[in-house]
Amino acid sequence: MIEPKWKRFEKLIHQIHAQFGKDTVALDEKLKGHDSKTLRQIDVVIRGVINQYPILIIVECRDEARPIDVGEMDAFASVVRDVRANKGVMISTSGFTSSAIEMARTHGITTRTYLDTENIDWKTEVTIPVLLSYTKIENIGTQFSGVPFQPMAVPTNVHPALIEAFSVDGTPLGPIITMLGRRWNHDTTLHKPGDHSFVLAEDVLLESASGRHHAKINIMLQVREHHYLGPLSIKMVGFRDGQDGSLSAQELKTDFIDPDRIISGELPGWKEISLEDGTGIECYLRFGVSQGLPETVEELKAQQTRK
Repeated sequence: MIEPKWKRFEKLIHQIHAQFGKDTVALDEKLKGHDSKTLRQIDVVIRGVINQYPILIIVECRDEARPIDVGEMDAFASVVRDVRANKGVMISTSGFTSSAIEMARTHGITTRTYLDTENIDWKTEVTIPVLLSYTKIENIGTQFSGVPFQPMAVPTNVHPALIEAFSVDGTPLGPIITMLGRRWNHDTTLHKPGDHSFVLAEDVLLESASGRHHAKINIMLQVREHHYLGPLSIKMVGFRDGQDGSLSAQELKTDFIDPDRIISGELPGWKEISLEDGTGIECYLRFGVSQGLPETVEELKAQQTRK
């Protein structure tokens, strides 16, 4: 005979609680009611000792297709009082109505929703709100100035970022954008939002139609931070607290986060938000990423090909 699903759920919850600590955890026990004078059936009974004082916790397991309502919560609260339990816990597979949550708060009852992203019987899609902060260069300014006692000529037929530079001994340094990439990618002080100005090269040779000429290169950056809020899928077996929304499990494993698709708006549920208006946001995790610049000619060509 196939065991009913609700019974398997009770056994599952019993097994989960039996894994924690040294408390005694019993399945399907009957406790004598102090007021009703009758035996009350309890799904899971937990007995322990705290600082030499005995503690009794009773757990109600509800495998329902709908949220637990206030009437069911009120009935469980009466059982908690009747057996003089120190704590009542109700665990549901479908959550709770808002009125049931308020009733639970009034009576000090813990409300938990069972979450299992793998078990086919109680498979649940679980996501958590995540904030992605993306640091980006909004504008790049390039300033060329002469080196003392040296003439200067700058090519005008190419974008400043693509001007080829050489060391004074003739060693190729690559386009200016790759020189900037080697500085930007490894100097995190430049990633602070705001305006930055610095010397990229004190004395280099720039290739122009009339030959190579000495120049000093200064860079001006406008750096801004963009914020994106959205859902991130996680894998877990555990509970969500119905009153504070917290998750509890022995292990939580997040899905991969794809900054490129988030920033481009390809992932559903993600949106850019502003943190400057003072509005609070709720998120479990915050990730920070920065724009990357090419450091070599090969990387520059690959980036241009992708575009």
